[in-house]
Amino acid sequence: MLFNRRNNKSVLYLQKGWFMSKTPWLIKLVRPTYGKWMLHHYDVRLEGYEKLPQKGPFLVIGNHTHIYDPVFLSSSTPFHIHWVMGAYLFKTKLLNFIFDKLVKGISKQQGKSDMHTIKAMRETLSHNGVVGFFPEGTRTWDGDSTPVNDATAKLIRLFRVPVVVFHLEGAYNSKPRWASERRKGPIILKVVKVIQKEDFEHKSIKELTSLLNSSLTFSADKWQKKSHIPYKSTNRAKWIEQVLYACPSCSSFSTIEGSKDTFKCNNCHSSWQMNEFDEIKGINETPFYPSVALWHTWEQSLLEELAKKESSVPLFTTDDGLLFQCADGNKLIVLSKNFSFNATNRTFIVHVASFMKGQTCFSEKTIVFNFDAISSIIINAKSTLEFTHASRIYRVRIKPAQSILKYVELYHIYLDSYLKEGI
Repeated sequence: MLFNRRNNKSVLYLQKGWFMSKTPWLIKLVRPTYGKWMLHHYDVRLEGYEKLPQKGPFLVIGNHTHIYDPVFLSSSTPFHIHWVMGAYLFKTKLLNFIFDKLVKGISKQQGKSDMHTIKAMRETLSHNGVVGFFPEGTRTWDGDSTPVNDATAKLIRLFRVPVVVFHLEGAYNSKPRWASERRKGPIILKVVKVIQKEDFEHKSIKELTSLLNSSLTFSADKWQKKSHIPYKSTNRAKWIEQVLYACPSCSSFSTIEGSKDTFKCNNCHSSWQMNEFDEIKGINETPFYPSVALWHTWEQSLLEELAKKESSVPLFTTDDGLLFQCADGNKLIVLSKNFSFNATNRTFIVHVASFMKGQTCFSEKTIVFNFDAISSIIINAKSTLEFTHASRIYRVRIKPAQSILKYVELYHIYLDSYLKEGI
């Protein structure tokens, strides 16, 4: 059954001939109940669903914008999608039972190649199943999709099955990753293209990567300029400092604070306003960038300039930590709930006021994580940094009105600028 909107009314209809994959009982229960409610509640609209294949196996990919992207897509299609999901979602017994046993999700350690994931995907496809994943690996912070790399093209070439490409339009505008609450407005799930295996089996990896990017690339700004749909909220700028971590007026870091539909720099007192179309304007002729995406591009270049300067001095205003953990097998051990977090251009710095080791509590300890010993790094949800340092996984969670994003981007600047040069 599919969900459609005509004249703002919800219509359920059954289309003959649809391939119905073997669906877990929980999905059979949830799709016509909670799934139907989610599609109605978030004003989800469908376009191009007549292009969907009549039978499996095939892949489903799309731009990743909203925390509920997999729920929207699974609820709007009559077949079960086995989603590739972050391994952190499987770490507790309860979530592992839900996502592995009930939902039949496929675990993926983000930031790493994972043969277990590839084998699980191949096994599902070999039984005419449908596998879904987001090539970006994580939700966008500014509405722009991240380009597909050659690794995704190689994966698709390996499986040799059709690829259904979705655009999730309005999902970022409905609730940006950094936002504190949902905005009221529609979400459109659009089938952009179905790439048949005949379309790519004779292409080189570079050609296939180009084909995927031409189909998948999406910009919330460009879409909004064309659609001009208002997304209403009384707190649309709250927590915007999670993504906008630098001020264009004074070039300071970690000084922006959002509230309602405005945000300001606490260093130079510049202020800006965001309207219901996500357009940014300066108040009292304050310098500004007209969108989150353009602002974010500028601050990344500023961070890159700063990161390339040789210095052992912390780069940012110190952030307040909420939870510092390390992994011990499948368990996460709490090291501290009272610490600060910062970084130099080559290290992360955790300064703990109290430190747990077993049953013993130690005080005043500084732990330095060198970038050259970090093998993978991701952001879980909004404010939790997870990284592997010297083969051990650590998690750092800071307060929500701060930016964890700048730390990941700093690390990638180091990786791109220094490791490639052999420094």
